[in-house]
This record gives sequence, C-alpha cells and structure tokens, in this order.
Amino acid sequence: IKGYADTIGQDIEQGRPPEKEFIEIILRNTSRLMSLINDLLDLSSLESNVEDLQKSILHTDEFTNRVFNQMKGVFDKKGQTVTINAKASAVLADPRRLEQVLVNLLDNAGKYTPAGGKIAVNWEPGTMKSDVLLKVVDSGPGIPPKHHARLFERFYRVDKARSRELGGTGLGLAIVKHIM
Repeated sequence: IKGYADTIGQDIEQGRPPEKEFIEIILRNTSRLMSLINDLLDLSSLESNVEDLQKSILHTDEFTNRVFNQMKGVFDKKGQTVTINAKASAVLADPRRLEQVLVNLLDNAGKYTPAGGKIAVNWEPGTMKSDVLLKVVDSGPGIPPKHHARLFERFYRVDKARSRELGGTGLGLAIVKHIM
C-alpha cells in the first residue's frame, strides 16, 4: 500500500495523473487489511469471552433464507444452486453470531464449489432434544483427511496458492469454531 501510495504521490508532484491501476491495488489491499483487522478483533473478543451472547429462538428456514438472500449474488455469478433443508425448525442462538457462522460457511462453500455446483444448508435435530445440528454441504473437491485436524487453526489454508486468489483472511473457520 505504501509503495503504491508513494508512487502516486511522486506522479502527482511531477504533474502526471495517478495510475488507475495503482489506486485499485491500494483499495483492494486496504479492504483486505481491514477485513483481517476486523476478523482479528472479532476472534480476540470471542476468545476473551468479553461478550455475552444474546440468545433467542430463531426459525431456521427463515433465518437461513435471510442470510442466503444477502449472499445470493455470489452464488448466482457461479451458477451455484443452494438448497435449504430445515428438519429442525428452530434453534436457540445469538442471531448475530449464528449469522457469522452461516456466512463464513456459505462463503467457503461458494468459493470452493465449482461453477454450476450445489450447496445445501441442512438443519437437523441433534442427539439431545435441545441440540440442533447445522451442516453446510457442497459439491466442491472436498478437503483431504490429512488437513482435517488443522482446519480451525488461525491462518491455516489447505491450498495456499488458490486461497489467496479467492480472498479471505484465513480466520473464518477459527471464528466459526469459537462461536460454536
């Protein structure tokens, strides 16, 4: 960011218009840095248990449709189909935190599912009467078993080369783990 900003500053001093590409690079990297900082602050808050959860009864189909509609454009761009199966009709949860969980899981599913692929959000009754199980299943390539134990670590990426181009901070699943 600093290098491109310095170059733009020099261009302006010399009477040249700034390169649009440099401005776009600065904006893109500033957005990535802001996302990283926000995710780190969020994770820090979750780990320190500073925040009290504000739990309420949420209707799973209504809740999932609301989150899906916020992200619909992402799936439409890749021609992905998202289905919602709510076998458990309600869950007791903090709406803001549960939305974070669902957005992170759907975002990952959308990124790693090929164009035309399928994504399913399944709400199922758990083993205990009050438990509800959330599953986000996609038709992507999957994750090799050797990576499963490390998936929820901060900054851990299965495919380091692809993950940078797809965006994200590498903290999404760590945040999901701490919320859950």
